Amino acid sequence: MPEMRLLKCPACGGPLEPPRGEATMKCTYCGNAVVIPESLRSAPEAAASPQASIFSGIDLNSMVGYGAQWSEVVQMAQRGNKEEAVKKYMALTGNSESSARYMVDNLSGTQLYDTMTGQAVQQIYAPYMNMAAETVKTTTRWSMWLGCGITAFVMCIILVTVIPTLIGVFASIWPWLR
Repeated sequence: MPEMRLLKCPACGGPLEPPRGEATMKCTYCGNAVVIPESLRSAPEAAASPQASIFSGIDLNSMVGYGAQWSEVVQMAQRGNKEEAVKKYMALTGNSESSARYMVDNLSGTQLYDTMTGQAVQQIYAPYMNMAAETVKTTTRWSMWLGCGITAFVMCIILVTVIPTLIGVFASIWPWLR
């Protein structure tokens, strides 16, 4: 049966679970530093064995190699070598040819840039950025027209309401002005 250890934050009263092997902790509710009483301190957990790691059974070196191969697929697609890119993509992922073609076609629409030239880095996804810029322009244009239309409508309502009142006021004081 697991050992029950209760601790409350002295600042906010929130329940805290003291970590193993620690003498202090930070309250998860208010961020206050809390000293764990010795009676609630416990020994640190034994170091986990390599077999218990979440990365056990995974060759990290092959993961790095996979990243390099994926980079090659992207570069081939962007340079127009789509057939080789499709073959490599299918070999890496095991996807169908139609799925690989779709992905390579999308990758070929992105823009390459060279970081070694010292020039300003271009936008990587130029077509998407252009579409976003056009959407913003269209939305701004419609927003301006809508805002001006609402303002004009409100001004008309005010004029229709105020003009008869002004006519009535001037009509009532007109005899006195003569």
